[in-house]
Amino acid sequence: MPRYYFHFRGSGANDLDGQDLPDDAAAVAEAKVVAGELRVGRNDSSEEYIVVTKENGETIHEEPLAR
Repeated sequence: MPRYYFHFRGSGANDLDGQDLPDDAAAVAEAKVVAGELRVGRNDSSEEYIVVTKENGETIHEEPLAR
C-alpha cells in the first residue's frame, strides 16, 4: 500500500510518519475529512492548507482549511 503524508502549509507542521492508504483518492478523501474537522471554529480567511504528498514527495492535493 502506498504511503501518504499530510502536511499543514501555513502552520509549518510536517507529517513525518505518514499513513498507508489504498490510493490517491483515499488520501484526498482523508484530507477532506481532517480539514472538515479542523475547520470548526476557524476564521474563514485562514491561509492554511492540508497538503497531501506521496512518499516520493509528489503533491497530489491541497485542501484549504478556510470554508
